[in-house]
Amino acid sequence: MIHVTREVVLDDASPERYDSRTQCSRVSQRGVCVQNERRRSIILWGPPGSGKSLYLSSLVMWLTRVRDEQPFAVLPADDAAASWIGRRSAARADGVALTPTGPLPGETALFRIYAISDTADATRSRSAVVADLTPSEAAAGDPSSPRLNDAAGVMLLLPVATMAASAEARDAYVSWFTTTLARLPEQPGAAPPAVWMPVAVCLTQTDEAADATRRDALQWLESFGSETVRALRAHCARFSVFKVSSLGRAPRRRDGIDVVVGSPESRGVLAPIRWILAETTPRAAA
Repeated sequence: MIHVTREVVLDDASPERYDSRTQCSRVSQRGVCVQNERRRSIILWGPPGSGKSLYLSSLVMWLTRVRDEQPFAVLPADDAAASWIGRRSAARADGVALTPTGPLPGETALFRIYAISDTADATRSRSAVVADLTPSEAAAGDPSSPRLNDAAGVMLLLPVATMAASAEARDAYVSWFTTTLARLPEQPGAAPPAVWMPVAVCLTQTDEAADATRRDALQWLESFGSETVRALRAHCARFSVFKVSSLGRAPRRRDGIDVVVGSPESRGVLAPIRWILAETTPRAAA
């Protein structure tokens, strides 16, 4: 069981692969508290079935370093979030079993995004918390969505395989998406598009499409209905569309459960987070 009692600085994180299960279990023994100043908050938003739990699992459990990119690690901030993530998968001799989970552990479930450095800073730390990541299953535009009005950015998840397989599912997800965009907080007095927070649209389940690597993300989104891209352009001053694969390949059905043969190899899962952080980092004057 992953047990989290304090925030931790990942000063011994592997530069090649982050074993987040191990890092989480070390927190209570050697956690180093980071400063509690106000941090950027990113909302991870998607209706049931959009892939939130697998996406979060990929960040916490299966994240690998991308060459020549700033490395990050993502960890649950409390026991409830850690236990929820821990129940999402189970090791097997032939790979990883994907086990169903219940709803998110309340609207307060929280994860932390750490920036990792190859060298220690003046405090002998190799990491620092740069943002909070808060998943939500709130209904489209629901003002109770955690800290939405104060968020630095929002990630909206859409499952492309589910949408391609069912016209009913496609229409439901597109309706949720356009309704959510229309109700995002707007900059007072700004002319359209008036939503100034960065909006990252994440196309999940891309590992189930044979031509995923060749497809343009924005055109893929638009293939489910031109209203998707029209709504983005009408409401959002800053947006980008990303192809996300939480597993790296489609799972197989074995013994009545979904199994990823071998180790999951997530792809593109950090790209939307990197983009939001870059969009919300003050730029130095020329």
